[in-house]
Amino acid sequence: MNFLLSLQSITSEVQEKMKKFLFLLSFICLALSCEKEYHTTIPYAPVNLELKLETLDYELKTNLAYKTITQPRTALERLGFGGILVVNGMGENLINLYAYDLACPVEAQHNVRVVPDNLGSPTSTVKTAITATCPDCGSVFFIATGTGAPQSGTKYHLRSYKVSGNGSQFTVHN
Repeated sequence: MNFLLSLQSITSEVQEKMKKFLFLLSFICLALSCEKEYHTTIPYAPVNLELKLETLDYELKTNLAYKTITQPRTALERLGFGGILVVNGMGENLINLYAYDLACPVEAQHNVRVVPDNLGSPTSTVKTAITATCPDCGSVFFIATGTGAPQSGTKYHLRSYKVSGNGSQFTVHN
């Protein structure tokens, strides 16, 4: 009888340790498998924008240059919730394109758009910026590295979009 009680005690201890081990293992796997995702209040909207750096979007070849697109240029283009902001930001390459929705995540309205804070001359043909500001709430966002991180006024990031391609042809999409 003592032998059976001893065996049951050992079995329950092993089961308890196994449960703790599996919980810890699943927590580690979950933590390591997650990509960094930034919280934004901007709802999902389809994005499909073709960029042609040799012609239509030539200004984006300049470091820190930006371009805002609020109207589709072709029938197939989709511009997210509030339009698209494309920046040739900081990175390893000569061309480091990052794209964001223009809608301010604080206001969360398609017609309240952030405005890049131009670093150069207002008369220059190529505009450059590292931040963008919402004219309504005053929130400032860092746009030069692809995160759209808030600098002041909010905890929310700009909604960022993927940019793929190389050379002189790129696609912004979600």
